[in-house]
Amino acid sequence: MFIPKIQVEPLKPFFNKRLICRYLSPEKAANKTLPFAEKTYAMYPELRGALEGKTEEERKAIIEQAVEARLTDAAEEIQRRVEYFQAKFDAFLPDFIAAQCALYRYTWKAEHPIINCWVGYIPFYPRSAAAHWFYVSYQDEERVFAGAVHEINHMIFFEKWKEMCGGGDMPEPGHPSPLWYLQEMIVDPTLNDPAVKPYTLYENRAYPQFYAVEIGGKSIMDHLQAMYNAKTGIEDFLHRGLAFVEDNYAAIHGA
Repeated sequence: MFIPKIQVEPLKPFFNKRLICRYLSPEKAANKTLPFAEKTYAMYPELRGALEGKTEEERKAIIEQAVEARLTDAAEEIQRRVEYFQAKFDAFLPDFIAAQCALYRYTWKAEHPIINCWVGYIPFYPRSAAAHWFYVSYQDEERVFAGAVHEINHMIFFEKWKEMCGGGDMPEPGHPSPLWYLQEMIVDPTLNDPAVKPYTLYENRAYPQFYAVEIGGKSIMDHLQAMYNAKTGIEDFLHRGLAFVEDNYAAIHGA
């Protein structure tokens, strides 16, 4: 079985700055689901109150200066953490990827030899399942390693789903599509499967609302776990899981 290499590198300042500008944008401030602005200000307290009444260009300049200063001050520590993350990933992720691919009945393709992990100073961890990369923040520990298996799970799911649908190009599922909800829900049963869990280091759970919101007297996750336990194959489970999300979309989307 071909196993991709996890390649860890510092996140280029341009991309770190762009993310922080995005997280502090008025559009993100209006998002009530995820506290983009509050978590960003917690990491960059010098920006709290500094952007009020400023033009878009002034806001951008102030944010970029703060990010540049933080990354410069932490440059040596970031490099140490890059090396630490690389060694840790090398120690457990190959076995995790092998176990997760076996669970999904998917063979990783040699034409995708690298999964990139970029290390910056960020409050949220973006990813691309289609392009095989994810971001982490240098000062985190458990979140980095739990996040890595979470994001690689999404990558393997996405490749498996494309294969099930005949291959070819397919847009990566995004919020709030039913397929996006499915991929976020299945991290619990797939990462906690006895064949996979020994290689994940930390407990893995889906978003809290999937455990709190009930449909027909059972939580969303209880429904999904029952489907997983009764599956005749991973393909059967994924098809039934998507049908469940589509049939109960209003409750799941409103969770």
